[in-house]
Amino acid sequence: MNVNWSKLKNWILGIFALTLIAFVSFTNPMFAAEFSFPQVTPEPKPLQILGPAGERFRFVKTGKTTCGKYVIAEAIIPPGTGPMPHVHTRTNEWFYTPDGGITLEIGEHQYKNVKEIPGKNAPKDTLRLKTTQPGDIHYGPQYIIHGFMNQTNEPKRLTFVWTPDAGVTDYFKAVGQPLPDYDNPPPINPKNKELFINQAPKYGINQSRSYYQYIENVIPANYAFSESELDSHVNELVTLLTDKSCSANRKSWLGLRLSRD
Repeated sequence: MNVNWSKLKNWILGIFALTLIAFVSFTNPMFAAEFSFPQVTPEPKPLQILGPAGERFRFVKTGKTTCGKYVIAEAIIPPGTGPMPHVHTRTNEWFYTPDGGITLEIGEHQYKNVKEIPGKNAPKDTLRLKTTQPGDIHYGPQYIIHGFMNQTNEPKRLTFVWTPDAGVTDYFKAVGQPLPDYDNPPPINPKNKELFINQAPKYGINQSRSYYQYIENVIPANYAFSESELDSHVNELVTLLTDKSCSANRKSWLGLRLSRD
């Protein structure tokens, strides 16, 4: 029997490559085509807030039911809107984009406390842009300036996870505009827009008033992020959302809520 060793070799290499891709996708969700967000049980009567850019937030989980380990907010982002660049000094954050179409804005430098104000007593930053696809999950570490924009012509869903709840829920309660009817938001109140900015440092956040207040340069989409920057910390997120233990974290949560930068 004549064997075409060249074809056989190519066939074996092809099978090996497909097996390797499947293995990597399964063991490292960072390379998976689409992230499946873990199911969570929403809190009864979740907090609903209208954001400063018209974002509609529904806080399905907060520190009161997660022992302060995390906060989940599901949001609708209107076309052509998004928050001004800002930085969290107490929390890390994930962005889950079930619809895609959200452009993430990610800084380069670290600002480790609210007294470090870009453009005032610290250098301004550069934003790199990343366009999301349906089912994407992205990680935003604390201390890094970030923002996002819905650059499409239709509303887009965006789910946020902050960890820990070191003042996140309290911040939105204190400065946000209540949203009794989620599907029919009222006009944005300028007073609340101002509160989002001037009250932010109390909760470990620096929120810029205008786009270029903290920013000196913007690099367009398709920026070549490093492998570490593209790491979505998916395993950490899944562990966080599926861990049922609670009591051991209550003391640390209370300490974070009472801390000040």
